Amino acid sequence: MQNPKDFTGLPMPVFTAFGWEGEENALKYALSELELFITALYNRLPAPARAEFQTYGLSTEGQNAYLSTGTTYDDEAFIAFNARPMSFEILFGITDKTALSKGLAAVNKDLPAAHHALMQLDPGWTLRIQQMQIDEDTGERAHHQDLYKDSVVNLSEETAAEVFARAAYLNEEDLWVTPVYLSMRIPSDRVAAMDSTILTVSADLVMALVPVLNALLGRKPKKKAKKTSKPKAAPVVTGPTVISEGEDRASAATLTDSADSFTYVSELMPLHLRRGFINLTTAHWPFFALNARAQTRDVTVVFDGRQDRHCSVWRLQPDDQARLVLGPQVHDWVEENFASSDHVQVTARKLDNDEIRITLEPVA
Repeated sequence: MQNPKDFTGLPMPVFTAFGWEGEENALKYALSELELFITALYNRLPAPARAEFQTYGLSTEGQNAYLSTGTTYDDEAFIAFNARPMSFEILFGITDKTALSKGLAAVNKDLPAAHHALMQLDPGWTLRIQQMQIDEDTGERAHHQDLYKDSVVNLSEETAAEVFARAAYLNEEDLWVTPVYLSMRIPSDRVAAMDSTILTVSADLVMALVPVLNALLGRKPKKKAKKTSKPKAAPVVTGPTVISEGEDRASAATLTDSADSFTYVSELMPLHLRRGFINLTTAHWPFFALNARAQTRDVTVVFDGRQDRHCSVWRLQPDDQARLVLGPQVHDWVEENFASSDHVQVTARKLDNDEIRITLEPVA
């Protein structure tokens, strides 16, 4: 594989190549770009997320890039990235009958936890649970019906109980297998316009899938190593432009690499940890302001493979300083994983649906 630093984005020719018949060179180019993408994405993932996936790479048979929790593409759970003429599809799937048997049994044993994990996903995800018939002679599978196919947010706990119980029952029969999929599509022209930012978007989506992955595979999340005290080190951050606390309004011109994102490193004080907020600067508020009179902005915070939608950014008086006020889930995580004088990296990005998503990461 080529060096991930060479990845600069997925241009439109990558997508159109999959719509051309007989254009062998175009397809080779598109697959080579996907190979660069998946290598760069894997290296972009936080260590806990990378630990979930044993393999990653390019599937020439599927003509896509993938991450896999097993030793092969689909022997456990996988996340495939499919570039098509009109869209970029992120597809999470569990298709192996043995993995499904274990996972569906675990889901039905603790349905509220599995349902909660699914409800933390972005509404753009579609959940599909298939019923497929297995040919007794050849082992080939044929679609029989969908047990469920709809936006994940429309899955009530009652419906989940019915659907997962039926899926588990059918999957134990020799004649049937019940694959589980989650999919999201982003328009191809939008992805092409993101350039290398597609790595950040994809990494956030993968991190958000990790709790669902654990729930549907029937395994416990990996325990984090206990935090040990160590000498305070200066923050080392790679990526977009970084503005440290204390820089003034004059820095606003260099706040972001684009109008749609910024990265900032904030130092946490005891009050911040206790009350559940992270201070930004006066230069950050215009990024969040809906209008000149706005005082708050709702945001989604991504952390440790999870999401908390109950967060907001406040405009403080008298100097218009921005403050990220944490929701209960991310507040608990910050209290458990940070100490006074630790630094946290805040990466904010505007999405096309007018949502702002903020990713929090420790700084070594």
